[in-house]
Amino acid sequence: MSELFSIQLQNRQQQGGDGVWLDLPTTTEQVQAALRQIGISSDNPQNLFISGYFAEEEKRFAIPYNMVLASNVDELNFLAARLETLSAGERAELNAALQAPQSELSSIGRITDFPENVDYYVHLPDVHGPAQLGDYYLNRSGMVDMPEEWKGGIDTAQFGRYVAQQEQGAFTQYGYLVKSGDEWQKVHEGQPVPEEYRVLSFPAPEVLRDAANIPPPVQPETEPQKVIPIILNGKDSAERMKEITDRLETGIQELFDSDRYKAYLTTMAKFHNYSFNNTLLIAMQGGQLVAGFNKWKDTFHRTVKKGEKGIKILAPAPYKVKQKMEKLDEQGKPILDKDGKPLTEEKTVQIPAFKVVSVFDVSQTEGEPLPSIAVNELSGSVQDYQDFFKALEQASPVPIGFEDIEGEAHGYFHLLDNRIAIQEGMSQLQTIKTAIHEIAHAKLHTIDPNTPEQTNRPDSRTREVQAESVAYAVCQHYGLDTSEYSFGYVAGWSSGRELAELKASLEIIRNAAHELISALDEHLAELRQQREADLSAAQEAAFALDNGSTLFIQTCDSGYDYTLYGPDNKALDGGQLDAPGLTLPDAGQEALNLLGQTAAVAEVLLGDKLAAFQEAAEKANEIPAPVKIPDPAAEPTVTILWSESDKLQDGEIMPLSVANRVFEELDTAQHTDREKDGYEGGWYDKTAFRIDFTLNGQPDNYEGRQDFGDGEGSLVQHIQNYHEYYAKDENWKNFVLHNKGPEAWEQDKAEREMVLTEFIPYLKQHCNLSAMEQAATAALRERQNISPEQAAYYNAVVAYVQDCRPLLNQGQYNLPEPPKLADFDQSLQNYKAQVQAEIAQEAAAAGMTVEEYAAAGFEAPQQDSFSIYQLRNEDSTRDYRFEPYDRLQAAGRTVDKSNYTEVYTAPLAAGTTLEDIYRTFNVDYPADFKGHSLSVSDVVVLHQNGQDTAHYCDSVGFQQVPEFLRENPLRTAELSTEQNENMIDGVLNNAPSLGELETKAKAGEQISLTDLAAAVKAEEKAPKAKKSRTAKPKKPSIRAQLDAAKKEQSKQTLPREKAKELEV
Repeated sequence: MSELFSIQLQNRQQQGGDGVWLDLPTTTEQVQAALRQIGISSDNPQNLFISGYFAEEEKRFAIPYNMVLASNVDELNFLAARLETLSAGERAELNAALQAPQSELSSIGRITDFPENVDYYVHLPDVHGPAQLGDYYLNRSGMVDMPEEWKGGIDTAQFGRYVAQQEQGAFTQYGYLVKSGDEWQKVHEGQPVPEEYRVLSFPAPEVLRDAANIPPPVQPETEPQKVIPIILNGKDSAERMKEITDRLETGIQELFDSDRYKAYLTTMAKFHNYSFNNTLLIAMQGGQLVAGFNKWKDTFHRTVKKGEKGIKILAPAPYKVKQKMEKLDEQGKPILDKDGKPLTEEKTVQIPAFKVVSVFDVSQTEGEPLPSIAVNELSGSVQDYQDFFKALEQASPVPIGFEDIEGEAHGYFHLLDNRIAIQEGMSQLQTIKTAIHEIAHAKLHTIDPNTPEQTNRPDSRTREVQAESVAYAVCQHYGLDTSEYSFGYVAGWSSGRELAELKASLEIIRNAAHELISALDEHLAELRQQREADLSAAQEAAFALDNGSTLFIQTCDSGYDYTLYGPDNKALDGGQLDAPGLTLPDAGQEALNLLGQTAAVAEVLLGDKLAAFQEAAEKANEIPAPVKIPDPAAEPTVTILWSESDKLQDGEIMPLSVANRVFEELDTAQHTDREKDGYEGGWYDKTAFRIDFTLNGQPDNYEGRQDFGDGEGSLVQHIQNYHEYYAKDENWKNFVLHNKGPEAWEQDKAEREMVLTEFIPYLKQHCNLSAMEQAATAALRERQNISPEQAAYYNAVVAYVQDCRPLLNQGQYNLPEPPKLADFDQSLQNYKAQVQAEIAQEAAAAGMTVEEYAAAGFEAPQQDSFSIYQLRNEDSTRDYRFEPYDRLQAAGRTVDKSNYTEVYTAPLAAGTTLEDIYRTFNVDYPADFKGHSLSVSDVVVLHQNGQDTAHYCDSVGFQQVPEFLRENPLRTAELSTEQNENMIDGVLNNAPSLGELETKAKAGEQISLTDLAAAVKAEEKAPKAKKSRTAKPKKPSIRAQLDAAKKEQSKQTLPREKAKELEV
């Protein structure tokens, strides 16, 4: 099971955090692990919500972002499992369905049912616009039957728009989509998620707190630990001393519970110079930072809160006594009297003793804020790590080295070689922890190779407890992360051991930690002092900041010269500081203030590190070799920066129009190859490119990358798709807002809008100009096959393109009209004048202006009419005959025109109603009417004011049936030639302008065959003949004349196709 997409889970009480990403499909165990990370348990399930959705680009589904956020984990897990079963083609179909306007996939449940409904749609993945759809139907579908020479004259874009409108299809980023007519199968929508896909299970609260390191609510981590002083009941100091000693022994025995042991080590880290007894006493009573009553008052200006009980510890209380002792000489030998007996003398001696005293924790006091009296924790900077590791090397009793250690060990102390080895390549934190652990072994557990019996050496378990305890205490002291330390094994280690042995081990741990901390503090202080001295004596230095920037500063005559570099080592800002009296460190801080830099200094670079930085900065700020400025009158050029395709060379340069075509060819070839069975090559051929161009008079460039094989087509189309995608992508929007802020998002939107509304049209116009120029140039190369008029026309096209490029590069997008072939042929000009005169005559005869006549398609206004349709007398229509409309609907049937035959058509007199027609065709129908009397199930179609309406003759009155007039070419497996011609005629009647019609008819170009087809069709239509049967004979229309002229010309050899006009 591999992830299909990911959702981001979040705790409402932790909305400032980043939440946790969960890959789907998933398991219950993975969900619980994710919930533990964000503090969600069965105690607070109401705090869980979904805050994000992400998928890798090649797996991405166009599921609305808000739909995902409004769903739940189980629904989305089931959805991911279902969508895993889809093929690449089916995924593209789903994305198209999700992107379609008024998409029916309006819920997660509906989308979950898509795998059962892949046949609900017909999906054409390679069709992205009307022209491609028109080409598909005309040339690839096998559904249009007409002479090939006619097809060349059809405007495929207009034809495609017509088809899409008729079948209510949709163009999407993932191709063209239309319903197939199949019924949608509702399987899972509205049903509970199957049990095997229900993965949302909330972990128990206690398990959650352990795993997520979240303390119980009654004792939040942010609150100070509660102090619980020991209450002593002894009447005198001897009794109290006995009580405190007993408590210590009990405390030692209870200490070796994992949590209590860690608490003790934490206390020892803070009070490493205290005795073992006092460290344990402070830990037992919950102390964090203790001092005596007067110390708080006099030194820290704080007072102990009223009613607070003191923490009990032991303080030295020696006393003096006089004792008779033997008198000793200088050599320490007894002095004898004359009888040979030792002489004695009375001396005062001090007897060591302890008493119980009270101290108070900081939480028991109030007053002025504390100064920084605790240890300085490591900040995590590179400088801290380097200094700390150097201090460890100095404090270690044996050398420290790095090597590749076999197995999973992080390090070891070699007893015979007396050296420490640490696994190379670990993180800085892990390296330090390992070094401390091994140093503890080296200090406590070394052996004498000359002594075979190591009777005093502790056993292996004790050695590990001691080393790990020292490492934990030292790391705690310096603020290093100790969350991974666990001491669950100490209970087993301590079991069965004598109290004296346990106390001895604890004392050894305390002493070792104290010695190591003291040595490290001393070495760190020396290293920092040395660095400060080096820095003060230096003439130049660099300050690496924790935001990635670097400040370089050096002395100069007036004081200091400084430069701020970005993370890429490129200079951002700089200046001079006229303050020669400042030290270099102070001057660096002042320069940072002047530059407005608040980031902390992570490392000071001197010596070799400074030299390395200077070399990198010099290289990053080198002035590049002069770039060739694009010719302001030239087509943009494309440079291949690098490519995985063996058809392109790195550094190759080509015109935009050539690159546009080449990229499309390579993309199509790669996409086709990888769909073949047995293909083992790469999925994509990534290619980075740069476009150099002049836009609005300014030289500029655009860099990007296209992955050949992703089906995006040409270079320009790829750039457009890329920016359209990210302009609408909610994941990208959320990423920019979260990481860069609202201003960055507004800038991102503005830049993409500029690309889509200005840059893309600019590139397309250049490609169009190149296509014109290439066609004209190709024609001129074959001069023997073109007339002088055509040669003049093509030369004019070349000159036109050369004139337009500088205009386009200067920002003039409304280019002049291109030359027309008609302008170079006098015979065409004469013919144009003749046609215009005839059109004027026909318009006058129709009582219309020339403009009105042209808008009406050069036809006189047609009279309103009506048609009667009756069911065909076939077995297939038996269940439809004489059925009232409501029964027809109840049976799931529709009024389908394909079941009917037109039996009559006639003019419609003004004021005639449907009831009038019904009465006429039942009582006194015309002599030429051959159908049966108008009855239930017949259909009357009214043609009024250029609009058609269909009316079903019902048992009472008529029902309007718009479905009678609808057609769906995609659902019809085969269309008759007449149906195809009717569809094309609907496109053609709106397609050609008057100028195009005249020019193409006279020139005999192939593209005008469509107009001839329309003219022929207009004359042959049967309804027109019937409607005009009572009209007086009139002069043929201009369309009829053009048809006659075309028929005459068709007897001659047609000109070559290259003579057609070129359009921008």
